Parts: sequence; C-alpha cells; structure tokens
Amino acid sequence: MSVKNKQKIIKLDEIEKKSHITNLNETPWIFFDYSGTLVDTVNALSNAYSRFLGRDFPQQQVKNLIRDFPSSNKIKLMFKYKLNPLKFVFGGRKTFEKYRQDEFKKNVKAFPGIPEILLKIKKMAKIKMAIVTHEIELNEPEEREKILTHFGIPNVFDTVITDYKNKEESFNLFLKNEQITNGIFVGDTQFDIYLGKRNNLRTIGVTWGFSTTDDLDADHIIDNPRELLQIITDWVHHLEQRKLHGDPI
Repeated sequence: MSVKNKQKIIKLDEIEKKSHITNLNETPWIFFDYSGTLVDTVNALSNAYSRFLGRDFPQQQVKNLIRDFPSSNKIKLMFKYKLNPLKFVFGGRKTFEKYRQDEFKKNVKAFPGIPEILLKIKKMAKIKMAIVTHEIELNEPEEREKILTHFGIPNVFDTVITDYKNKEESFNLFLKNEQITNGIFVGDTQFDIYLGKRNNLRTIGVTWGFSTTDDLDADHIIDNPRELLQIITDWVHHLEQRKLHGDPI
C-alpha cells in the first residue's frame, strides 16, 4: 500500500472517530423505574398473589420477593416463598396476570409528591425523562396516557423502555442507540441501581418502594421525593458549568 493511501485511511479513521464523538448525546436524561418508584404497587401485588395462591401473601413477603427476584433462580424462589409451580402452568400465568391487572386498576396510585416533582423536572431546560419497566402495556402511547392518568402520574416522559422478560437488555440497547453520556437512574431496588451503574449513570435509590436504605448501594439514597428534585437540580447545574468551563483540573 502506498504512503498516500495509508494517509487517506488514517484521515478517514480520524474523521470517523470525530464523527462518533460529535454524535454523542449530551442531553441530560432521567430514567425512572416504574413500580415501587413512581407508583405504589405493594398492596396490589399482595392482593394479587393472595387471590392466586388462595392464601395470605403479606406485603412484606411481596417486598422480599421483588428484591430477591433478579438474583435468585425461579426454583429457589418457589421453595423460599412456597409458590406451587403447578399454579403457574396450564394457564396459571394468565390467571395471575388477570388478578394483577385487576388489583392494579383498583389499588395502585402515585406516591405522594411524585406528580409534582415530575412536573417541576419537566420544566428544566433540555432534560428528557424515560420510564424503564416490565409493564409492556405502557409501550402504546394511548394506553400509557390512560394508565398514567388513572394512577395520577403526569405523562411527561419522552419515551418508555419496556420489556416483559428482559428490561436490562432493552435499556442497554436504548443507551447504545441514543449514545447517551449524561444520565441518572432512579429506582427502588438494587437491580435498578445495577442498571444505572453498569451504564456509567448516576444512581438514586429511593426507600419508599420495595427496599430500605440497607438494601441499596447508590450514589444517593433518599426518603422523600423532594430530595430528588434538589439532586437533579444540582446535577444539571454541574453539567452546565462543565460545558461552559470544562472539567476542573
């Protein structure tokens, strides 16, 4: 290969690298887990499991199950929480899903303070917001509007990332496609915090859902939605200063 052709290839590589850098999305994104972070689903899930199993399934058991679910295999969970696997075959999953949807319609609502905080965040310049959830019914815009309105959540979200089986995979793919560099993940379980940290996002763990302070290893752990607004405000200010003046030496 001639020296001239080598120089052309080097220049093309440099252009491609610069193009990749300039395509990075520097818009601040806030990613919210849904169940246990935006809306209170503990009572609804407790009722759904109790109806399905034919016995009392207390709220604390629901919280423990949700926390254990990402790190335990299904067989261990069945034994630990005395869930008869035969209940989940031969149409059992559909029956449980029906109970769950019934209970969600009757008993789910936004956590106090969340609607107001979401509206205030939305007013901040250039911020985008997304929900990351297993709830695939939120994927369709018209149905999402109805559900969020019913639960008292303002529909201020730029997108919803949903996947019934593997929301981690869908979330990772979204970040890759959008080339997002500045983001915060807000969630109520350590799995949510893991999703954020694995993608180099700041993380905020909330204690009003399925977890306590001891369960969470996040950059920030908060007990009140008002704290959420202050953290995000400070973070956005930091990003603006960094853009104007560069990173401190």
